[in-house]
Amino acid sequence: MKNKKNNFFEKLNSKLSFFPILFLVFSLVIISCEEDDVFTDEFEENNSISTAYAIEQGKIYNAHITENDVDFFSFTTAHGSTTFDEVEISVFNAGPNLMIGAVVYDSDGEQYSKHNVTTEGAKLTYTLSGLEGGANYYIRFSGTWDSHNWDVGGAGDYWSEGAYSFSIMNLDVNDEFAGNHSINDAYPISTNQTYNGVLVSKREADYFAFTPTAENMQLQVTNVGSGLIIGIALYGPDFQLLGNGGAGTAGANFTLNLTSMNTEVTYYLRFSGTWGYAWEVGGAGDFYNQGPYTFVLVDN
Repeated sequence: MKNKKNNFFEKLNSKLSFFPILFLVFSLVIISCEEDDVFTDEFEENNSISTAYAIEQGKIYNAHITENDVDFFSFTTAHGSTTFDEVEISVFNAGPNLMIGAVVYDSDGEQYSKHNVTTEGAKLTYTLSGLEGGANYYIRFSGTWDSHNWDVGGAGDYWSEGAYSFSIMNLDVNDEFAGNHSINDAYPISTNQTYNGVLVSKREADYFAFTPTAENMQLQVTNVGSGLIIGIALYGPDFQLLGNGGAGTAGANFTLNLTSMNTEVTYYLRFSGTWGYAWEVGGAGDFYNQGPYTFVLVDN
């Protein structure tokens, strides 16, 4: 009887000794699976402006922010150097723990804009206007905290992590005259014809060239954008400034009477966004706001 009991316990111990081995194998399988699920960020090491990964506008990119990580990407605006661009930046598919922060820098490394979300996993979409055409810009992504008061590289930065997707899209908001931002590049217009322009950037001025069809003419500016205080300057054939004026209120229409015009020479009109009255061309109060406008030059 005693031998049978010993045999029983020996067999039981033999079977039980199998479970630690099985548990170990199972653990290895779990660890192996977890390692296979780790996200590989193809853009690393892109942790500074100098190592920024070059991207194309209009494409979607998938990236990942890990602990103490930032991601830098570079992009070039679509139009030539004589225009200004407007782009839409969109960050989506953010991980459940990530509160994305985005900072844009210009080609000199100076901060141009700063945005973030205050909810984990939230989407971030915003528009940047007034970007110089044909210029290189950088965007920096990081995980922030649930406040808009975060410091780049300081308090509230490097706070959350996770995967995200993003795209940068050029909005093609330039008007058909784009490139007419100096008197030498003035766009030729005809009298009694309506034109629709847009100041894409508050740093922009639009120039138009015309030959009067009468000694007295009237410039009528309408459909002014709600944020634009339109300012107009008139130049003579030798590029000399003859005078300037404009509306004193955002979104207001404006009429300018042109008298004693020479019908045999070319004049130039300059449109810009100002602060209202008593502004200086290219000086105080000029390059102050932006927006669309419509104008027509008629015989008076």
